[in-house]
Amino acid sequence: MNTVFKILWYEDTPTWYNMAKPRVEEILERHYLIPKIVNKDGDGFDISEITGNEYDLILMDFALADELTGDRIVLALRQQNILTDVLFYSSEEQRMLESLSKGTLVSPPIDGYYISKRDHSVFIPKVELLIEKIIKRSEDLVNLRGFVMDGTCDFEVRIKEILNIVWEKFDDNQKRKMNKCVCGKIKSNEKRNSKTKDKVISKIPIFLAANNAKHFFTQTDRLYLLSAVIKILQEDYGFVQKEEYENFQKSYEDNISKYRNPIGHLKASDDRIRIGDEDVMIDRDLHQKMRINLTKYDGLIKEIEEFITEQL
Repeated sequence: MNTVFKILWYEDTPTWYNMAKPRVEEILERHYLIPKIVNKDGDGFDISEITGNEYDLILMDFALADELTGDRIVLALRQQNILTDVLFYSSEEQRMLESLSKGTLVSPPIDGYYISKRDHSVFIPKVELLIEKIIKRSEDLVNLRGFVMDGTCDFEVRIKEILNIVWEKFDDNQKRKMNKCVCGKIKSNEKRNSKTKDKVISKIPIFLAANNAKHFFTQTDRLYLLSAVIKILQEDYGFVQKEEYENFQKSYEDNISKYRNPIGHLKASDDRIRIGDEDVMIDRDLHQKMRINLTKYDGLIKEIEEFITEQL
């Protein structure tokens, strides 16, 4: 689980599903998770559609159409070593209980499942408790490091591509400004980059050569260039004014980088990280904070991507 919580939901009654879905999404949003819910009705069930997806939870109407029952689907999942938690629900609660407990419909019996009555007043609280359990189980150092590193690596690739795209769309004066930024950054990094400097500055345009060289610029360097790009977009193209964009480099580093780097170097036995002069516990608050921050900067970067591809 990262900032997205994926649910596979087998339900063949659209009215019931459309009433329950917003309530489940609300539960996830309270945990600062992005809901991704895939709805299937069980018709033409194909195990191959599921084996390639890592769902966090499966919600299963026990009695689906065409006499296909949820336990048969889950048995197929278990036979493929898919051990995702499953919540069965049904208006025929007694029949469901008897089928699951006695194993009358499937053999061998299914493990790792939960049950609920098909009633919003019972179903929604049960889903909430199960989501709480899954989140709590995932709130450890390994998961924290995983979703923070995945998210920040994604940001790094996208920021680099934004810089490439705007270069192609900027006019000569804007390109001169960006080349000036690159030359200033190269000068400040001269000692660090002495081995690759000559190779980069011999190419034209120098902006693209520097941005795309494998080891020449750090993420900090590209954030510096992105801040310059944002200023041009605002002054020359009417890009939105936001507090986070006033100094995007500092904003990003305060909310992402200063956590990412210490998290990336934690030992398995560590229960806290050093952020500046403060020790921060690795707990639910930190997990939520990082989910909030990653989701926020994903949105900010996406806003830039959409502007430069649709409006420039």
